[in-house]
Amino acid sequence: MKRILIADDHSLVRYGLKVALLNHFPDAHIDESWDGQSAMTCLKNAFYDLVLLDLSMPDTDANTVLHWIRNMYPDTKVLIVSMNNEAIFGKRALQMGAHGYIEKDASPDDLIRAVNVVFSGKKYMSADLAEIIVNDTLNRKSMNPFDELTPREFQVAMYIIQDYTITQISELMQLQYTSVSTFRRRIFEKLNISDRKGLVQLADAYKLG
Repeated sequence: MKRILIADDHSLVRYGLKVALLNHFPDAHIDESWDGQSAMTCLKNAFYDLVLLDLSMPDTDANTVLHWIRNMYPDTKVLIVSMNNEAIFGKRALQMGAHGYIEKDASPDDLIRAVNVVFSGKKYMSADLAEIIVNDTLNRKSMNPFDELTPREFQVAMYIIQDYTITQISELMQLQYTSVSTFRRRIFEKLNISDRKGLVQLADAYKLG
């Protein structure tokens, strides 16, 4: 029997995912969580074969949760289920150790296909995302300037775009204030911008919203 944890702050989304999973895995045991803390509590209390993890939950840095799962429970698979653009966030999630990435507007059949691929021990990504990754590899460098950022820098950049303060970012990412300030400086240098306004404009240009 498979044990699956759905981590998403929208109850309707959790319900839809659960129905789709039980239609294909009727014997599965499925639990639900609504933020990073509740997800981590569930994982501490039981082993899960798979976690369906949303990237945007209140008071939660999903990448920190993903990193924690990969380190504490290496046998647990993590499939990111998100409404964020897979061309940007899908690549980052896979780099951070996720076993797959699927957008929330995918069909139930695509979800089951993704889950089966992850359960088989392979990485799941859409055909479009696979093509982007292959092209980037062949060209050796992406045309997107945000790809020059490290995973941590990218996380900080996304929070700055959302107008989080340095203090808030340090608390969410569990980093020192000075570390986040250093990340911000490096981000501005790498992207050749001077302030948050420039970062937001660049993010809009590359459709990171």
